[in-house]
Amino acid sequence: MLHRIFHLLLIMTIGSRLAVAGDHAGVITGSELPQVSIPNTAQFDMRSVHGRTYRIFVAQPSGERPPRGWPVVYHTDGNSSFPIVIAAVEGQSRYDRPAVVVGIGYIEDDPILRRGRRTFDLTPPADHEWLNTKAKPFSNQKTGGCQEFFEFIENELKPEIESRFEIDTNRQTLFGHSFGGLFALHTFLKNPESFQTFVTSSPSLWWNAGSLINEERQFVQRLSTGVETLADRPQGSSHQEHLAHNTRLLVTIGEFELNPPPGHEEEKPPAFREETEIGDASQLVERLQSAGIHNLEVHFQEIPEAHHGSAELPAVSKGMQFALDD
Repeated sequence: MLHRIFHLLLIMTIGSRLAVAGDHAGVITGSELPQVSIPNTAQFDMRSVHGRTYRIFVAQPSGERPPRGWPVVYHTDGNSSFPIVIAAVEGQSRYDRPAVVVGIGYIEDDPILRRGRRTFDLTPPADHEWLNTKAKPFSNQKTGGCQEFFEFIENELKPEIESRFEIDTNRQTLFGHSFGGLFALHTFLKNPESFQTFVTSSPSLWWNAGSLINEERQFVQRLSTGVETLADRPQGSSHQEHLAHNTRLLVTIGEFELNPPPGHEEEKPPAFREETEIGDASQLVERLQSAGIHNLEVHFQEIPEAHHGSAELPAVSKGMQFALDD
């Protein structure tokens, strides 16, 4: 009997030592996964009525649902920007993810194909001569599909998201960087009622030789309290129009985009360096701020020591604070 007990204790001791020996420093066996996933997120694909397929990335909110539903942030370039937008949204709360995050991306894995799709979706129509001379990198790509893209978001994607979550439709934000910033700004000027908050990071105002100035003028002409005569208003408008709700716009840009360091002025292609009527982002903001438009709040933020690429990360953080700070 004692021999059997001793034998059992010996086995237990050896097993314990082996377990301790196996618990060594380094990579834990069996813990490796082929890819990293973000908790409480999902993705699905949607085909638009125009026959274009999008990959939708969704981050679920957490914590107690606000009485009127969850705020929601829609953003472009979902394939690349979704994780940083989530991080910025979570940064607005100590413990929770206080908003639904919806990234709009593409099913294509090839970055060249993906780049071509975003160029079409995020740009207003452009003059063919300008494309073939000043903007040659884009002359072989389809452009000018922003209206179709907006219609997909407004008429198809929003209803889908609202069927999955209780959304506060009075707290909707649109964020975009670069071409995405151009799209967000275009949407603000053409359809300001579609979102309550617009965050446009480093918008590509150079597109089509700054033709967005025409949309800006129409926007101001339609809504500015400074318009005093019917002759100054758009054709067919017989009374002063107003924004249907409080609308907020934040425009951000990197310091080195406005003032490149010495020796870097000539690095950008001609289309980027061309001086146009629309000017730079700070000038656009100044004009909107002085237009006297009811229910409109416009802000500008220059990001220190940032160029076009590096400006996106701080712009997301500042933008989500702007959008979600009660």
